[in-house]
Amino acid sequence: IQFTQFKSMIPTNRIQQLYDQYLALVQLEIAEFGVKPTELRHLIGRLGEFHCALQVGGTLAHVANQHGFDVVCRHGRRISVKTTAQRTGFVPVAKATIDKADDLMIIQYREGKLSTVYYGPIGSAIAAARYYSHVGKYELDIAKARRMMPTEVLPVDETGKVPD
Repeated sequence: IQFTQFKSMIPTNRIQQLYDQYLALVQLEIAEFGVKPTELRHLIGRLGEFHCALQVGGTLAHVANQHGFDVVCRHGRRISVKTTAQRTGFVPVAKATIDKADDLMIIQYREGKLSTVYYGPIGSAIAAARYYSHVGKYELDIAKARRMMPTEVLPVDETGKVPD
């Protein structure tokens, strides 16, 4: 997959605007309605996709709910994004879609901010996960994923974005 093949690429400045708006909405839901972040899975999931696209200088997959991956980085690598508001626990990864992604990015929402817990090859993450055949899913422990984070990550500038 070539990055340039995506016809409906969303410009980086628009992804940043969407990220800011989703973050504000999540914070509003929590502050105004007392909703727990773990109950905002859809909003936090999309927010994580924007976060990933900004971090890797990529764009969202061209189809909503793309099967197997969510973001394509500027080098064409397909990234499956998993965002959680859990402090501990496991992140599920479906066996049926792991061959459709090159990399996995696990993002955690805590105290109004997103942080990358793991970003690396999906195969390495799956090798460290436990597998449940009855549901066809792997589960990767968040703490284990954090320890697996490669020490060499993409360079970011002072705003936290990957430079061109």
